Amino acid sequence: MKTRSITAIFIAAVYVGTVLLSIYLNEVFFDIFVLMIAIGAGLEMCCALDKKFSPPVDIFVVLYAFFGYLAYFLVRRFLNSNLGLAAYLLTFVVMAGICFLYCGISKRKTVNNANSTMLAMIYPVTVLTYMLAINSLPDRYRVGGILLVFIVSCLTDTFAYLVGSMLKGPKLCPKISPKKTVSGAIGGLLGGIGGAMIVFAFAKFGILKTELFVSSTGMNVLHFVLLGFFGSVFNQIGDLVASYIKRKCGIKDYGTLLPGHGGVRDRVDGMMLNAVLVYCYLVFFLL
Repeated sequence: MKTRSITAIFIAAVYVGTVLLSIYLNEVFFDIFVLMIAIGAGLEMCCALDKKFSPPVDIFVVLYAFFGYLAYFLVRRFLNSNLGLAAYLLTFVVMAGICFLYCGISKRKTVNNANSTMLAMIYPVTVLTYMLAINSLPDRYRVGGILLVFIVSCLTDTFAYLVGSMLKGPKLCPKISPKKTVSGAIGGLLGGIGGAMIVFAFAKFGILKTELFVSSTGMNVLHFVLLGFFGSVFNQIGDLVASYIKRKCGIKDYGTLLPGHGGVRDRVDGMMLNAVLVYCYLVFFLL
């Protein structure tokens, strides 16, 4: 428990430091943070798939994360900021084609190796690009979006663990994740909404350069509640998907980089789906 607590403090410090650097110095700090997560999580996914499936060609996962971000950065900076995400996804198409070609002509690789590589490239690397996309939004939404991803996800996990440990009760999905309970899931939803309301309070009082999304206070509260609720739902779905993959691969954690917490993937599995929800909500309902 002591090791887990020390690691949790370290993770929190990294999160807070990244957010503050991105807000007050330069948004590229957040981009670098996401790129490092994408490479680390992608490699962990490769190692997991290697246990039970055809081994992915991990170099393509790393190259995709790097060149995808390079394309994203160049298009966003010199052409049109709205096309950065599209440039990243176009890089996936190119890298996927090269990967299948390589596996097709290689004497040691098959199409199954390419399929495993595609899975690692899509999940988690491509999904994580939505965190980059939030960082490219106008400042009015960028800071709030980033805070919603971190705070809603962290409080969802924390409240799910605390409430589930205290109340226990029926299991949520025992065949996928035996420890998760219905009470924990409800606690996670409350934590997610509470996290969103913290971000709303920041925006209301201009803390950390956050701004309200719309002029009406009532509508702002509604937007933040919805973002907290559905962000928590997506976060918990991400946890379950990650648990399902781990079970299929026959592993307990994706890695050992973070003592007591597993690997990078274990810390961002819910957060990255929350980021998808936050980005889509801000773009389709508020921009």
